[in-house]
Amino acid sequence: MGRLIAGVLVVALAWMSWWAFGSSALDRALTAWVEERRAEGWAADVADIDVAGFPNRFDTTLSDVRLADPDTGVAWSASFLQLLALAYKPHQVIAVLPGEHRLSTPLQTFTFTHDQARGSVFMEPKPSLPLERSTIIVDALEVASSLGWSATLEQGRFATEQVPARTNAHRFGAELTGFRPPNATRTLLDPAGLLPQAVERLRLDATIGFNAPWDRAAIETARPQIIDIDLSDLSAEWGTITFRAAGAITVDDRGTPSGEISIKAVDWRRLLELAVASGLVVETVAPTLERALEFLAALKGPSDTIDADLTLRAGKVFLGPIPIGDAPKIVIR
Repeated sequence: MGRLIAGVLVVALAWMSWWAFGSSALDRALTAWVEERRAEGWAADVADIDVAGFPNRFDTTLSDVRLADPDTGVAWSASFLQLLALAYKPHQVIAVLPGEHRLSTPLQTFTFTHDQARGSVFMEPKPSLPLERSTIIVDALEVASSLGWSATLEQGRFATEQVPARTNAHRFGAELTGFRPPNATRTLLDPAGLLPQAVERLRLDATIGFNAPWDRAAIETARPQIIDIDLSDLSAEWGTITFRAAGAITVDDRGTPSGEISIKAVDWRRLLELAVASGLVVETVAPTLERALEFLAALKGPSDTIDADLTLRAGKVFLGPIPIGDAPKIVIR
C-alpha cells in the first residue's frame, strides 16, 4: 500500500510539474510572439496574459488585444481572446471571442457583434503549426461598417480540413442562414421589395489550393494566395430565386481567375435584374444577354429555369461569346 501511495504521489508531482512548466512556457511563448511582432513594426498590445485550467487544461486569456500589420493595413482588436486546450494536446485549441470585436482595413472598419462565436483549430504538432482542420460557429451576428452600412446573420457555420492528396490545399464548407444584406444593397437589388428581407440559405463546398501553407508564417509574414478553386457547390435560396454553381478555375499571380463555372438558376429574370442593379452585368449588354438566356431556357426545360456555362478568361466573364462583366479579382490581403 505504501508503494502505491508513493507511486501516486510521484505521478501527481510529475503532472503538477509538467502543468507548471507547460503553462509557464505558453505564457513566455505568447509574450515573445507579441514582442517579435513589435520588433517587425506591428502595433501589438496585450494588456495581460493569464494561463489557468490546472490540472488538465491550458485555458489562456489574453486581455485588451490589439494587433495591426503595417504592410497590409489590417488590424484587429478585442477586449479579450480565450484559447482553451487540453494540457496533453496543446496544438488543438478552442478559441472564444468576446461579444464585440473590430477588424480594420485600409478601406473601412468592421464592428462584429454576436451572441456567440466559438471556433476549434487543430494544428499539426510542428514548430510552424500548420493548420490541419478548423470549425467556426457564429450565432446572431451583426456586422457594422464605418461607411454606414450593416448586415445581420442568424447563424453561420464554417469548416476547413487539409486535403491529404494535395500540398497546401484545403476543403472549405460553409452554411449561412437568415442573412440580411445592408439596406442600401437590398434597395439596389430589389427596389420593389418583392423578395424576403433575408436570404434564407447560402452554401459553399469547395477545395482551394494555395501557394503556401496556412501556418504561423501566414499570420506573421504574408497570407497565402489562392491558385485554384474546385467548386463543388455554391448555392443560394432567396424567395423565388434559387441559384447553384459548380466548376473549376485557376488564379494567376495578379488574382485574375480563368476557367468554367456551370450555373443553374430558377427565376433567372429576377436574378438578371439583380446582377444588373449590382453592377455585375453591364446594363448595355443586359438586353442581348436576356435574349440569349431566353433561348437557353427554352432548350432545357421550364422557361424560368436556366442551365448555362460561364467562362472566365482575360479578366472577363462570358456567357457563350457574350461578355457580361469583369471577372472579380481574387486576392487575400
